[in-house]
Amino acid sequence: SSDFVGFKLILSSAALTSLEKQLICPICVELFTKPVVILPCQHNLCRSCANLLYQPSLFQARTTMMVNSGRFRCPSCRHEVVLDRHGVYGLQRNLLVENIIDVYKQEKHTKDTNKMTCSDHEGEKVNIYCLTCRRPTCSLCKVFGSHQSCTVAPLTHVYEQQKVELNEGLSSLAAFSDKLQALIAELEQSCRNVEEVYAMQKQLVSQKFDRLFSIVDERRKAMMERITSEQEEKTGHAQALVRCYGDTAEANRKLMERASSSMEDPDTAAFVQVRVTAAASSCPTETLTPGFENMNHYTFNFSQQEEVLQNIDFPRGKGSRYAPTRTRIH
Repeated sequence: SSDFVGFKLILSSAALTSLEKQLICPICVELFTKPVVILPCQHNLCRSCANLLYQPSLFQARTTMMVNSGRFRCPSCRHEVVLDRHGVYGLQRNLLVENIIDVYKQEKHTKDTNKMTCSDHEGEKVNIYCLTCRRPTCSLCKVFGSHQSCTVAPLTHVYEQQKVELNEGLSSLAAFSDKLQALIAELEQSCRNVEEVYAMQKQLVSQKFDRLFSIVDERRKAMMERITSEQEEKTGHAQALVRCYGDTAEANRKLMERASSSMEDPDTAAFVQVRVTAAASSCPTETLTPGFENMNHYTFNFSQQEEVLQNIDFPRGKGSRYAPTRTRIH
């Protein structure tokens, strides 16, 4: 990127060494390997190294650092890092550090292979930066060369300015990262709140329906008991008549047999005749009333109740529907 040109050109060997120390991963103790992830504490790790921290079974063989499922401590500041369900892939990539690594590698390669001299004026040291063309050049280019009409500045000044801008960019990135982490925490808490509230609402609905089931079952039992009670009463009455008529028929049969066998004995015949007359006069005459088996008085129609049950629902009013909102991060 042209924004890093001035930064690249004035890095001395000592500066490269100092920068390299800042780009060393505290786990593998090597230059950060892409992708580089930034922790909530603003320290960086190779994602592969962060994954080792996140997996205790793989990492315990290499360190004594205590690791819990879903969390680990930053090896630089010991700040506890809590991961979500995405694990280390939920950590934000530090694209700025990755770009700096690319610049560092290019600069180191350039330091090793090229001299920082002007391509148009052999042996002339590059010491100014053309603000118009956004490229480094030498003093002769400004005085005699292609940059005579351009606006230039000392290369060291441009580097200092870009370093300030870089620090400001890092600060802005860190602040934005904090906002993201706060928003993520807020959203995760909202998810937990929604789960709790809706679980309670489901339980309440279930309880209300259980109560309705209980009421319906109680009414079913009461109506069944009324039908059963009348059924037993009617069948008991009919069975009593059957037994009464059966006993009477059996007694009459025996009396008729005795009367037939006693016709030759005048005394016995007279006695039996009295009994036959008495039995005939006391013969029961009760019969079941018409419509004894009829159950028309138990006719029922639940269509109204069924309609009410089918229309059971939540109240429908203003604000009863969910309306999603969007939050913009500034």
